[in-house]
Amino acid sequence: RDRITIHREYGSLPQVECHPGQINQVFMNLLLNAAQAIHETGEVWIRTASQGEKVIIVIKDNGCGIPEANLPKIFDPFFSTKKVGEGMGLGLSISYGIIQKHGGTIHVSSHDDQGTEFTIELPVKWSGA
Repeated sequence: RDRITIHREYGSLPQVECHPGQINQVFMNLLLNAAQAIHETGEVWIRTASQGEKVIIVIKDNGCGIPEANLPKIFDPFFSTKKVGEGMGLGLSISYGIIQKHGGTIHVSSHDDQGTEFTIELPVKWSGA
């Protein structure tokens, strides 16, 4: 729909050894959460960069944000800030596991009513491929 403007800031990236379907699932989970956090109109930024032997992907939105008290729990299985029936609380937990399995990290920064930013770092070379 026209309610969300997506800003793409793609840097030049090397080929990354990974399971592309799993990494795609992480991106889809983060983008779906961003869209759901924007209640009316808003913006999502997707930035990529290469840094040494790793790539960095940042997905940021200007949605409702995550309360600070919930931040330590957002990667826990079945934790959800959504109403009952609106989410299972598995998307971020699964995403966290996928990124860890690929030797990477995922971090979150968020403030109530100011949006959320997820930063993923993945190694270019992965021993599990």
